[in-house]
Amino acid sequence: MDLGLRGSAALVTGGNRGIGLATARVLVAEGASVALLGRDADTLAAARTELGPQAVTVAADTTDDAQVRRAVDAAAEQLGRLDVVVNAAAPRATGTQPTGLAGLDEEDFLRQLDTKALGYLRVVRAALPHLLAHGDGGAVVNISGMNARSTGPIAGSVRNIAVVALSKNLADELGPQGISVVCVHPGLTVTERNADDPAYAAKTAGLNALGRAVSAAEVADVVAFLASPRGRVANGAVVTADGGRPGAIWA
Repeated sequence: MDLGLRGSAALVTGGNRGIGLATARVLVAEGASVALLGRDADTLAAARTELGPQAVTVAADTTDDAQVRRAVDAAAEQLGRLDVVVNAAAPRATGTQPTGLAGLDEEDFLRQLDTKALGYLRVVRAALPHLLAHGDGGAVVNISGMNARSTGPIAGSVRNIAVVALSKNLADELGPQGISVVCVHPGLTVTERNADDPAYAAKTAGLNALGRAVSAAEVADVVAFLASPRGRVANGAVVTADGGRPGAIWA
């Protein structure tokens, strides 16, 4: 299927690793040019080298609005336009965070929200004039996570459900302007960080109905479709990409 992304331009935050980088790979393969936004110069440079001439990089900490605005404007200038934003920049979820009130770290809680929820909003706000500039629509895909649907570390649950809420608010506001906004929930996902860890793969497989590990490349395929003109009818949707959580019914 031709996703209709050839010649388009995308900004991927957190595009230097994990699901963000996997998504950038798919977008480039579909003929899009991509700006990778991240904080780490070395991994950004490595990602750009891997992706080739269709990729550029911009550096920013998404907790800093001034940095975000400069980076987004620089991305649009280098690519010539912006049609797609994929928000994947977030503090790493380790699975070892303490749960409950006794383990609540207020500083970490605020950092999680500032980066993943407010950070996503900062990026969309900065990108919106560029998304609207050509009058032919665009897409925002926000990467959240299945922790939005479960208790556990409070910060992990709250940061992810916040992404659901902000995505629907943006979908209602920007949909009439031709910009679709979709939230994607990956579950535990195999990335370059844990690709050589069989225990992690087994844990991942045990959590979904497919009975196998889900890779970042598979999640990226879903994200790319939702970012494409073919997927924009899903505006406002929350899409799971975790292999199916056994026993749960999502209405």
